[in-house]
Amino acid sequence: MGISERKEREKEERRAFILDTARRLILERGIDSVSMQDIATACELSKGALYLYFDNKQSLLEEFFHEAGSYFIDYVQQKIRPEDSGLQAIRTLWLSYLEIFGESSEIIVLFGVKNALNPGFPYIVEENSGAGLQEPLLLFRMIQDILSRGVADGSLDPSIDPVRVTRTIIMITGGIVENVARLPLAMRNNRIILEEMKETFEIVLRGLASPGCDRSLLVLPIE
Repeated sequence: MGISERKEREKEERRAFILDTARRLILERGIDSVSMQDIATACELSKGALYLYFDNKQSLLEEFFHEAGSYFIDYVQQKIRPEDSGLQAIRTLWLSYLEIFGESSEIIVLFGVKNALNPGFPYIVEENSGAGLQEPLLLFRMIQDILSRGVADGSLDPSIDPVRVTRTIIMITGGIVENVARLPLAMRNNRIILEEMKETFEIVLRGLASPGCDRSLLVLPIE
């Protein structure tokens, strides 16, 4: 490996370390309580050195959101099969959400960053938002497409409006996460939180499902 390749690798490793450190601080303190100086100090960098990697706090948050948001969307899309009904697909979406939350609390950070970058979402969905803000739009479209599939195939209540229900779903999931984020770290019992999320998602699922659906799909098992 040449000198230039080694320097580039070291730069990418430092960049990833900064993002991981920022993620940890946001999870511990909340996004509004974390400054660039806090991140620089935790990384043992000068503030000037930190700005060599990120122009400002917003650019750091945008990169984090792009990375984490893309991961979540890809994770869900890989699990949804082409032959799945809309009901099966929305169930898979929520099971994926529970699986990811059960593995880590990164979703707490993800929603906090989303609120900072795009506080009007999901009421305001920007078609021409910047590159760092494409993930909220992609998430909105993914859920809307799932609901539209369910209305078309009869597995979901034909009276639902996919756009309005997508907004409601995002508000519900975001509200749960925001309430969790307010808890001190010591009180964030993932098992209890998962059970609360599961019950909430099942209530919404029953409200969306068509009367003749497979009722076993209205239960969300968690490990």
